[in-house]
Amino acid sequence: MYLVKLVSRHRNYFSIGKDYTENLSLIVHSDTLFSAICNNFRKIYGNETLEHFLTYLVGLEDNDEKYFRLSSCFHYIDIYREAELCDTIYFLPNPLVKFPLDYRSEEFRKENPKILKKIQFISYEVLKKLQQGQNLSLSQFHILDNNYLIDEKDIRLLGLEGFLTLIEEPNNHLERIERAIRRKITIFDIIDEQRVRINRISEHSDPFTESKLKFYSSNYYLQKNDKNIDLQLVPGYYFIVDFSGINNDLIDKIKSSIRLIIDEGLGGKRSIGCGLVDEVDFRELDDGFEYFDLFKNDHKGYFTNISLVYPNKEEIENVKFFNIYGRSGFVYSADNTSQRFNDVKFIEEGAVFKKKIQGKLVQVASDEFIKKYHRIYKNGIGFYLNIGKLNGD
Repeated sequence: MYLVKLVSRHRNYFSIGKDYTENLSLIVHSDTLFSAICNNFRKIYGNETLEHFLTYLVGLEDNDEKYFRLSSCFHYIDIYREAELCDTIYFLPNPLVKFPLDYRSEEFRKENPKILKKIQFISYEVLKKLQQGQNLSLSQFHILDNNYLIDEKDIRLLGLEGFLTLIEEPNNHLERIERAIRRKITIFDIIDEQRVRINRISEHSDPFTESKLKFYSSNYYLQKNDKNIDLQLVPGYYFIVDFSGINNDLIDKIKSSIRLIIDEGLGGKRSIGCGLVDEVDFRELDDGFEYFDLFKNDHKGYFTNISLVYPNKEEIENVKFFNIYGRSGFVYSADNTSQRFNDVKFIEEGAVFKKKIQGKLVQVASDEFIKKYHRIYKNGIGFYLNIGKLNGD
């Protein structure tokens, strides 16, 4: 199992479509990532090898010992102190559960009833506490850039633990410093650019708006022992890939296809620089990874998906809470990009499952397209984390 970081120090614009509309997705869903890997696989190794690869994956759907699991791409932030990378905070979609809060946090929630609805992502540290059945802390200091719920440990990594005293002991001087730092922290923003399209026949101009997601680096400094310590937060996308039981030659081919994302990119508008990254970094995950326990199979309780899931009919009974994510749009293929693929509906990331379900690769190309070109698969194979018992169970 590997954690793969798509490092975006300079190339930090992305245009990941939700569907056929102009709406943007904040994450790269597992089917989009899978499509990019397959297209890169084809560019490197050719059509025939890709077809063998896809046939092999379809044959693994009922195999418990061999599998290829791919999460969606979520956000992370690298934390630099004095220009040296010292820590990373990884985020996940906010699962569809009621958070167990301590007394002070529950009072804060009641005073701010919509605060949790705005949170879209949580850190691994928050999920770890949820798995262990611990109460979570919630305050304005635990919410980063309005979208991310973090824990006290994450706050310490950011160098902001000194401000936690403001929860119990208000201090105008510290509050001003804390507000100043928080205003400097922006993980991402959606940028709307005005552009003009020229009709070649009528020569009339047609203005339109183009939206892009941009990751922002944030800089601030802290004073400790009369010394200024510079901190920089550099965000990007990461995902998890698990090749259990697959032979090394195929693993090397998949890794090469992933590395090609540096040049081929992800999502749309790549001709104007969107979707490209500076570096692809592989980190093998084992017991040395602090949150490896979340990936283990031997825990009781519930699970949350970190990929889109396309369940078989008999698996539906194991889904407790979920949202549907519809996919529709056009085929992305070197052979043809003008044909629509068949609409398909997945279980969105962050759902809650009584137990893990397999899911499947979904063939979405029309019969005509298959006869003329090839099959098109959307990745609906489930990838999960354990979240323990739910509050009240």
